[in-house]
Amino acid sequence: MHATGRIGPNAVLQLRAAIRAADGDAVLARVFAGADLLRHLEQPPGSMVAETEVAALFQALRREMGEDLACRRAAASGAGTARYLLSNRIPRPMRALLPHLPAVLAAPILTAAIRQHGWTFLGSGRLDVLGRRPLGIRIRLAACLADVAPVASAFYRTTFEALYRALVDARIQARPSAAGPADCAFDLDW
Repeated sequence: MHATGRIGPNAVLQLRAAIRAADGDAVLARVFAGADLLRHLEQPPGSMVAETEVAALFQALRREMGEDLACRRAAASGAGTARYLLSNRIPRPMRALLPHLPAVLAAPILTAAIRQHGWTFLGSGRLDVLGRRPLGIRIRLAACLADVAPVASAFYRTTFEALYRALVDARIQARPSAAGPADCAFDLDW
């Protein structure tokens, strides 16, 4: 068995909250049972989780709901993750400063911070940033997430959009762009 990448627990915690809020405890239990992760319902993770667990949850979610609803729940999870990051992980001085800077200055600062901490949410995936405006985000998903790329992409795209809207410009839109089958790609523009 080889080492696997790790992802912050919000990928599990926020998906759990999104499913519970929209679909209730019975559906939540089916999804987590389908991923063989009922232990995360009984004892929510408090530290990094294996990227394979996140992939298993996205796969179980898609089996339970179909791809369209799975993407909606993943997007709600991404919005929850952004709220958590804004409240708990982004330093208060940055939260105070960035929204008051012109977007052309705030965006590169936020992007640099995201690149520096990408290991916490990408696992063994890779983040590439192209251009300045639009800001092209390309995520080479971890191999285990390749089969659920649309669901993973909904999670990442919404997380990024919410962070950039809160800290750079409230008008930012994340628009999907061309990507390979194992990639998540979108452009952030304002």
